[in-house]
Amino acid sequence: MAFRGEGFVSRIIRHVTGGRHTHVGIAWVFRERVFLLEAREGRGVQIRALSTCLPCDWLHCDLTWTERAETAALSKLGKPYSYVDALRVGMGIAPANSGYICSEFAARVQAHITARIPYFPAHTPTSLVQSWLDQDVPLVALKED
Repeated sequence: MAFRGEGFVSRIIRHVTGGRHTHVGIAWVFRERVFLLEAREGRGVQIRALSTCLPCDWLHCDLTWTERAETAALSKLGKPYSYVDALRVGMGIAPANSGYICSEFAARVQAHITARIPYFPAHTPTSLVQSWLDQDVPLVALKED
């Protein structure tokens, strides 16, 4: 899942990365509901109902969710967001693992599902989205009802 934020921090992210996506997360289906697993500024790694996060862009990666990926993702719930790592990644430097940023969290979870996107901790939201688009993965805009 990819987001195009409009707030102050999102404008900074767009300026630094040169892209339009400012936040990413992982869609997770549980008991017929779709949730967003994400590392979020000010909140850390959390889970939210996707319906509360619209609008966003869905990258239809067609991946099979595994127990290993689920365990890895859920084990990070409650971990802090790292502003220092956000700055490091913005400068092209790998995060120092003092917490998580959205793109690092998403890349780590994806690494447990597929080798199609090699794990690279310094991904920005834009570079992670672009990695999928480069593989002709469709991007679908999801809007609020």
